[in-house]
Amino acid sequence: MATDPEDSRRDWVARPGGNPVNLQFQQLSYKAPRREGNQVKEVLRSVSGQCLAGRLTAILGPSGAGKTTLLNILSGFRTTGVAGAVLVNGQRRHLEKFRRQCCYIAQEFAMLPALTVWETMEVAAGLKLGRQLRSISKRSVIEEILELLGLSNTCDTKVSSLSGGEKKRLSLAVELITNPPVMFFDEPTSGLDSCSSAQVISHLKMLAVGGHTVTCVVHQPSSRLFGMFDDVLVLSEGRCLYCGPVELMLEAFGAAGFQCPQYYNRADFAIEVAYRERGGNLDCLVTNNTEYHSHALKRLTNKDEISGSENSQDISDETAAMLRRDAVDSRTSPYAASTALQFWIVLRRSLICTFRDTHLAQIRLLAHVLIALVLGAVYYDIGNDAAKVASNMSLLFFFLMFLYFSSAMPTVQTFPMEREVFLREHLNNWYSILSYYLAKIMAEFPLQVVCPTLFLLCSYFLSAQPNQVVRFALMWLVCVLMTVMAHTMGLVIGAIFNSQLGVFLVAAVNIPMLLFSGFFMRLGEMPWLVRGLAHLSYYRYAFEAAMLTTYGYGRAGLDCSQPYCQYRSPDKLLQDMGMENASLAVDVAALAAWTLFLQAGFLLVLCLAVRSSQ
Repeated sequence: MATDPEDSRRDWVARPGGNPVNLQFQQLSYKAPRREGNQVKEVLRSVSGQCLAGRLTAILGPSGAGKTTLLNILSGFRTTGVAGAVLVNGQRRHLEKFRRQCCYIAQEFAMLPALTVWETMEVAAGLKLGRQLRSISKRSVIEEILELLGLSNTCDTKVSSLSGGEKKRLSLAVELITNPPVMFFDEPTSGLDSCSSAQVISHLKMLAVGGHTVTCVVHQPSSRLFGMFDDVLVLSEGRCLYCGPVELMLEAFGAAGFQCPQYYNRADFAIEVAYRERGGNLDCLVTNNTEYHSHALKRLTNKDEISGSENSQDISDETAAMLRRDAVDSRTSPYAASTALQFWIVLRRSLICTFRDTHLAQIRLLAHVLIALVLGAVYYDIGNDAAKVASNMSLLFFFLMFLYFSSAMPTVQTFPMEREVFLREHLNNWYSILSYYLAKIMAEFPLQVVCPTLFLLCSYFLSAQPNQVVRFALMWLVCVLMTVMAHTMGLVIGAIFNSQLGVFLVAAVNIPMLLFSGFFMRLGEMPWLVRGLAHLSYYRYAFEAAMLTTYGYGRAGLDCSQPYCQYRSPDKLLQDMGMENASLAVDVAALAAWTLFLQAGFLLVLCLAVRSSQ
C-alpha cells in the first residue's frame, strides 16, 4: 500500500528514525592526564546507569562532578582513556553504528553567524540527508521542523541576530533533520531566562514522548523544569549517587539517611547532597545504585531483551528507508552525502559566509583600495626616477607586508569560531575532513585574487612602475602568491590557537622572516653562520621576485631628476643588492612551495584537531 508523503513527513518529526534505543552503562571510568607531569585525574569512577527510550533524562551534579565527560563518553565523542561498558538495547555498542544513531549538542553550539536560519537548515539537510530525499521533500521537512519549534517567522533572520532561546531551538532543529533516536544535550538551558528554558525543555519532553532517547545535563533547574524530566542521574566527584525515576529519587536518598525538607526543590536538594552540604556518607548511595543497575543488567541479559522491541513503533517502509541511518552497513561511508555533494554544499556555504562577512570581505576590499590610493599619492610617479630608487624599494616591500598582514590577520581572528563548527559537524558525520579542506581553500581563493588585483591596479600605475603587461603580470603573480600563502598561514595558526594568541603569533613568526628578507640588511653582509636562514624566509623570495620584476630582465635606464644618480642602470642596483644572479622562477617556486607546505599543514592540523577532540 502506498504511503502518503505528508504522513511520512509527519512521522519524520513525530517519531525517531528507527527502533527506540535504550542505553545501559556499567562501571564507566575515565582518567584524564594532567598538564603537569605524568599524573592523571580520575574524572569518572565506576558510573553505572541507564538512559531509556521514551523518557527524558537529566544529569545533575555540582561543577566538576563529571557531567559533561559522562555525556561525551555516552555519545561516543570521548573514547580514549575510557574503561567500562556501554550497551545499546542489551548488546555491546558498535561505536560507528551508534554514532549514526545519535546526535550531541554541546553547551556552546557553534553556528555560522552570517547564514540565515533557512540557509543553516538547508545546509544541514543537504549534508545529513544526501540524496535520500528530493529537494521538494527536504523543503517540506525543514518547514515542518521550523514550525514545530516556533522558528517559522525567523527563516530570513541571520543567526547572529537570533535571541538565545531561538539559537537553542535552531540547534535542536538542525539535529532533528535526520531525526536520530538518541539525543544528548549539554546544558541546553544555560544563558536562557525561565520562560525560554521551559520552552526548550518542553520541546525535549515532546521528543522523548515520541520515542526518542533524550539525555541532557542541566544546571540547577527550577522545580518547574525538574518536574518535566522522567529520570535523573546524580553525579558527585565522578561517582553516580542515583540513576532512576525522578519520583523515586527522594525515597532512595531517604533510605541512605538524607531527608529532603518539605516543599524544597528536589533538584537543589540532590545537588546539595552531591556537594556534601547535607553531610552523611555518600558511599551508601553509590553502592545501592551500582547494585541496582548490576542486577537490572543481569536480568536484561538473562531475558535476552534485545533492541527494545516492547517500545518499538510501526513505521512505513518508505519512512524507514529514508530515516534509518543505522540500517547503513558499517562497511559503507559514514556520510549520507557523496564526497562531491559534500564539497559543493560546503563550498557554497563558505562562499556565502565569505562575501557576506563585513569584516572579512567588504571592509577588506575597501581597505585594499584606500591603502593603494594613499600609497599612490605618497609615492606618486617615483618608479622611473633613479634618484628615488630607495623609496621605490620601500614601496615594493610595503606592497608585500601589507598584502601579508591584510590577509593573515582577518583569517586568524575569524577561523577559531569556524573551527568549532567544523569539529561539531565532522564528528556528527556531516562531511569528511578532505571535503571541508578543499571547499575552504577554494571558497576563499576568489577574494585572495580580487584583493591584490585591486590593490595593484591602483598603486602600481600611480607610482609609475614599469608600464609593461608582462612585468605587471609577474608582479601580480607574486602578490597573489603572497596573499594566498598569508591566508593559509592564518588558517593554520587560527586552527591551532585562539584569536588573541593567534594575532600575536602571526606577528612573532614574521619577525625573523622580515629580518632575513634582504631589505633591511643585504644577504651578503650577514654573518655566514646565519646567512643560510635566509633560504627559509618567504619575504626574501617575494622581495627578490618583486625587485627582479621591476628592475631586472633588461629594463632600460631610469630617468634621473638629480645631477647624479648612482642607479640609473637597473643592473647596477641588482648587483649591489646581491640579486644579479637571482632567478624569478626559483623565487616563484619557493613561494608556491611555502603555500603548498602550509596548506598541507592546515590539513594535518584539522586531522589532529579531530583526533584531540576525541
